[in-house]
Amino acid sequence: MKNSKNILTYIVAALSILVISASSSPGAPPLQPPQNYTGMLTHGEFVSCDGQILNPPPYSVTGTWVLNIDAMTQAQVPPPAHLTMIVFNNGSPYLVFPYIELTPISLQNGIYTYTYGTQVTLTLDTNTTPATFFWHVEFTDNCTLRSYRSLTYIGLAN
Repeated sequence: MKNSKNILTYIVAALSILVISASSSPGAPPLQPPQNYTGMLTHGEFVSCDGQILNPPPYSVTGTWVLNIDAMTQAQVPPPAHLTMIVFNNGSPYLVFPYIELTPISLQNGIYTYTYGTQVTLTLDTNTTPATFFWHVEFTDNCTLRSYRSLTYIGLAN
């Protein structure tokens, strides 16, 4: 009975040491908290089917955006993120994206890049003050549904 208690004590001690050493390993980066970026859409840039920036754009764009970037778990790999965005067209609600799961692409020098589907690229540049937000869409319908080939919504963080 005494030997089984001693063995059990050694097992518990060994497991405790493993757990403590794994959680305080110097090679593991510390878990960073989630980051929230919020801001206003300042304008939109629309590129015509001929490749020219439409000036003025087909309509004025305003709105808000919130980008929530999950906790960073690995260095230089963008963590998962989701976006909420409301776009106004000439003062009226135009698009509402209440919760979009984004696919991480890259994180280089403070510039996060994500995609949504095959046509949308989202970029957040945290090197600028305030951070700059870009939502870029490349349409693949050969201009049969609209008079522009791509659009970019641009915004600044609050």
